[in-house]
Amino acid sequence: MKRRFHWVFANSIQMFAGGEIWMLTAMRGLRQRGHTVSLICRPGTELARRARAEGFPVFNLQFRGDFDPISIFRAAAILKKIRPDGLLTNMDKELRVVGTAARLVGVRVILPRRGSDFPLKNHTVYRWSYTKLASGVLANSEATKRTLLKNAPWLSPNSVKVIYNGIDPAPYVRPPQRNLRQEFGFAPEDFVVGFVGQLDERKGVFDLLKAFRQLSAKIPHLRLLLCGSGNLREKIVRFLRENHLLKKGVLTGFRDDIPEIMKMIDVLVLPSLWEGFGIVVIEAMAAAKPVVVTRASNLPEIVMDGVEGFWVEPRSPRQIAEALARLAREPALGKKMGEAGRRRVFRQFTLQHMVSALEAYFWELLAK
Repeated sequence: MKRRFHWVFANSIQMFAGGEIWMLTAMRGLRQRGHTVSLICRPGTELARRARAEGFPVFNLQFRGDFDPISIFRAAAILKKIRPDGLLTNMDKELRVVGTAARLVGVRVILPRRGSDFPLKNHTVYRWSYTKLASGVLANSEATKRTLLKNAPWLSPNSVKVIYNGIDPAPYVRPPQRNLRQEFGFAPEDFVVGFVGQLDERKGVFDLLKAFRQLSAKIPHLRLLLCGSGNLREKIVRFLRENHLLKKGVLTGFRDDIPEIMKMIDVLVLPSLWEGFGIVVIEAMAAAKPVVVTRASNLPEIVMDGVEGFWVEPRSPRQIAEALARLAREPALGKKMGEAGRRRVFRQFTLQHMVSALEAYFWELLAK
């Protein structure tokens, strides 16, 4: 009989973004396998609200300074109460606070997750946290693992496990539930370029906007859909207005219906300068849509150039424009790439793949 575990996830972030989406998805997947899953997070966050709405036990913790004794004491009290087998943390702060508490009360597995291509600091605090507190390290891609090891020579490569993010592809495969083209004012013949993510500098949104400006006169039926919120929203609106593109571009703000968005667009562009993972790319691929991504962070691990989509260099509006122009001219190519992308998702990026890998890694760490 397969053993069931009690996992507790810890998250100190106040916003709801990629790391929080991954955490909620992983919690959901583990619970579906019969495991008990709890969450420790700041009170009043979107993650706390969503987790409670789905029936997960949520414990509030005001994360104060690193190694803060009050925070550690309160975390230890929670852990003593729920007695988990393992702890999975989202950021270094949770490792230092909840991880310390977990070590004090005897939690058997303490697993920090690295969800972005961002280096560790070669500092005593980090060295101690990752070698004395952590049982292992979970990385979301080979690119993240390489960056992690580059600046932390004291970390053993064997202690870092790569497990790719996964999604439930079912909502992206079933027929559209709504006519979003009509809602957004797009015509059936329009070629809709989509972007989904934070409207900030890291995502390279203005590189996409410049490419769109280059192509708008050459491809009259070209349209742009930007889904997300962020500090660049007003600048984006001003750019569209100044370039007479407001009637061709739609900014939706944050959306909860991403599967419907992906089924409605013709191509997804993610022009990031660096990425955490780029979950929206596999969402678009699950919806059988071609993708255009920068050759940055882990994105080349998700997309094979010329197979599921195209690679472009970061900060290259010209290359984005060339890729979009080709897809707009060759719908059969886009269809072929989309079908290849869907097959890749089912082969490598499903929630079932991710949860199975998490279970196996947890067993491995318990055995140690």
